[in-house]
Amino acid sequence: MLGVFVFCLFCARFCFVCACSVCFLFLLCLIVLFCSWVLFLKDIFSRVRVVLVEPEYEMNLGYCARVCANFGFEKLFIVNPKCSIGFVAKKYSKHAVKLLEGARIVKTLSEATQGCEFVVGTSAVLKRGRSVLRNPISPRAFVEKIRNVDGEFALLIGREGTGLSKREIDACDLLVRIPASFKYSTLNVSHALAVLLYELRLVSKPKQVQRSSKAEREKMSELFGEIVDVFAVSLRNPAKIKQAFRRMVGRAVPSDVEAASILGVLRKTKEKLKEKN
Repeated sequence: MLGVFVFCLFCARFCFVCACSVCFLFLLCLIVLFCSWVLFLKDIFSRVRVVLVEPEYEMNLGYCARVCANFGFEKLFIVNPKCSIGFVAKKYSKHAVKLLEGARIVKTLSEATQGCEFVVGTSAVLKRGRSVLRNPISPRAFVEKIRNVDGEFALLIGREGTGLSKREIDACDLLVRIPASFKYSTLNVSHALAVLLYELRLVSKPKQVQRSSKAEREKMSELFGEIVDVFAVSLRNPAKIKQAFRRMVGRAVPSDVEAASILGVLRKTKEKLKEKN
């Protein structure tokens, strides 16, 4: 912020010398825009939590830390690492050694995502059997949606060999897939992370829309789940239907007004079903 202060002093001095009201107003607008941009970028960087799930190789650990530092993201969580943060990891992290050494190492994914408003998963696979519900969006679409979310969000990077498990994917509000060649669509974990953080870095300004809270979205899923339970006997896969609704809400990132409207309908539907039963 020292740079912002110096910039403001320079502009004020320039306006004084020019003694021009139009010039003053123009430069004042520039100051406001510049300060807003700086503060927003700072907010974005503080809200992103990069989570590496059971990384297997020190080299990739080092590269991921370096990528985080390259794009200005400092919150790195490592879930149950299968390798140590040793000489090789530090070697490939280059000037991001402090970030790597300061990473939080946790045992479970729930620990890594605790307190996050949104959990975003990554996958190179479009479809793998009917048991796993996948409907990923592109990195650019992900950034457009997540920029309107208040609070922290976790960005999950899966294992080098197998990616994220079904249970881990089910815990995600959004699933992101980087468009790549169908012949070889799996990127190295550090390369995938670089693409995603680059897209986040490009965000210019937040949209002035009040988004629904995590509690509201969870309540929507809860009420919808209770309605689904009423018809569970006649449904083929109730659990999958509930997961589909939750994922759909995650992709939509509804506003507070939209969430309130949907909650109202779901509550009334639940009440009507109770009366019939």
